[in-house]
Amino acid sequence: MSGSANTPQAQGSAVEAYRKVSSPYGFSMYDVEATAAIEKASRHAQDIVRAHGFERIMPAMVDFPETFSEGTHAQMFTMKDNSGERLALRNDITSQVIKGYVRQISEKSGQKLRRFYYAAPVYKDVRKNYPLPREIYQIGCEVVGEKASAELGRLIAISDEILKKVFSLQAVTQITEVSLYNAFFEALGAPLAEAVARRDAPYFGSLLAEKLGVTTASASSLALWLLYPQENEAAPAAVADLPEAIRRALQQSEGAAQAKVADAAKNKIRTFWQPLAEPRSSYYSGVFFETFVAGFTDPIARGGEYHELVKRYAPVEAEACGFALDLLAI
Repeated sequence: MSGSANTPQAQGSAVEAYRKVSSPYGFSMYDVEATAAIEKASRHAQDIVRAHGFERIMPAMVDFPETFSEGTHAQMFTMKDNSGERLALRNDITSQVIKGYVRQISEKSGQKLRRFYYAAPVYKDVRKNYPLPREIYQIGCEVVGEKASAELGRLIAISDEILKKVFSLQAVTQITEVSLYNAFFEALGAPLAEAVARRDAPYFGSLLAEKLGVTTASASSLALWLLYPQENEAAPAAVADLPEAIRRALQQSEGAAQAKVADAAKNKIRTFWQPLAEPRSSYYSGVFFETFVAGFTDPIARGGEYHELVKRYAPVEAEACGFALDLLAI
């Protein structure tokens, strides 16, 4: 009888008992107090974005898997309806907003620039060995249309305002531009993505030495500067050892990102140029940013430019940028 607890019947009973009292992994049941706190924060944040001229939209919770750009289909909750159509819970609202914008262009032809916001959950089927939520409640803003990229600095300011006024949090935002990452990826391939995702300066330095012929000493200083820049630190002389295509990308990235840093400084927003960072959204095409708060390992807010995303749905020339802020994490 001592082994009876390990029988299939006993294990099945234990699973059934657990399921009776628990939510699925990564999902939570919020009590009255927590729900009230979330609703209060959401309302306050929405008041801020509305004051900046954004209009609320409500994308569908379910869409076609092909709509979504974030991660792989393995990270989506997918299903089939009664007709056999494959569907997915949204894991990214930006793509839905852009798709909706494209559908409405003919109806809103007189409006050259649209400002949308949403307050809604997204769902990501993360692996269970990572202690991460699978339901994330976001508030986000999207700007689509003529000269939308000019609004990116404003979006950084709105995100910072929400963190300060709603949560009394002081944040710091790193600003990056994708050109440098793309140039390094073209030269180094998948190992570059691994090194940058882990922020592994020694490994990145070894890639620079082995694949680009940079001397060991120069590779080490370059890797540290690119991944862990110090405030007001000048580029190391070893930049000259990099291939010309990468040097050109570095110059382009610095110019674009530093312009946003300077704009943010005028509004007393703490930002810095991060030369090399992983673009966590696959559709970023220009400047992107991540906002960090002490005590949180992952960014609380992130956003950027994605000018090619509109063309995914229609042959339309329109810029787009936006951000999303994770209310539940705070």
